[in-house]
Amino acid sequence: MEEFARKRVFFKQQDFQLAWEGLPGSRGIFTRFRRNTTAPREALTEAGFFLGGALLADGFRVFRNGGVPLLERRTGPLIEEIVLRASPHICEESFLPVRVYLHLSHSGLQDVRTRYWKPASRAPSYVACLDLGQLEIPPCYVVWNIGHDNQALVELLDWVKRLALPWFDLFEDELELRRMLYLRMVSGLNMDRSLELLLAEFGPVEAVRFIEECIMADAEMGPRIREAANRISTAQAVGRMGADPVWNIATIASAYSLM
Repeated sequence: MEEFARKRVFFKQQDFQLAWEGLPGSRGIFTRFRRNTTAPREALTEAGFFLGGALLADGFRVFRNGGVPLLERRTGPLIEEIVLRASPHICEESFLPVRVYLHLSHSGLQDVRTRYWKPASRAPSYVACLDLGQLEIPPCYVVWNIGHDNQALVELLDWVKRLALPWFDLFEDELELRRMLYLRMVSGLNMDRSLELLLAEFGPVEAVRFIEECIMADAEMGPRIREAANRISTAQAVGRMGADPVWNIATIASAYSLM
């Protein structure tokens, strides 16, 4: 293995988590399990301003959120964020391991979710959050080792322009977004989140069509959703959002009378 690698790519989440967080009493790939106090923390700020300057023409601005560099772009109801997070553990080398997250929010989702979110006043606006590497083919998790030289930032910028910007741009193109949602080809969105986004962008009529053509047509998922929706409508169960997409879809459909 190289003594220094500008990035490390993991194709299994378990391998990535072990390298990034480690296990008590063990050693990660590039961690020593002490708090990161001597690593070049200024490298994180420099990376944020490097990306911010390079993406200024694309509408992104640099902010600091609790010391974490955040690049933000607002387009209509959309809030698009690129977040850099440093490893919480010390790195004895002259670089800082960093992850890149993509956050997407839609202000219209708060209004959509107030009908079924508990409590309604805490309905979130988030659409998706994912590691930048999840947009690569094949999907992966990436740790960028910054602060050693500028080439790591050049490579990171290339990934952001090649993967993150087209992903964000898709949500700004209504016709293409609708088409890709029906094809189930929007990275970072499962079926229940897709249904919510359709409600926010296009309204209940489009949501009904999506349920009929893409959800209920699924031989395995359709009957389960119908059963769950029937239990909610007959007060045998309470609709509540959680980790089960089937129950989530039934909850949304019941709140808006989509089935």
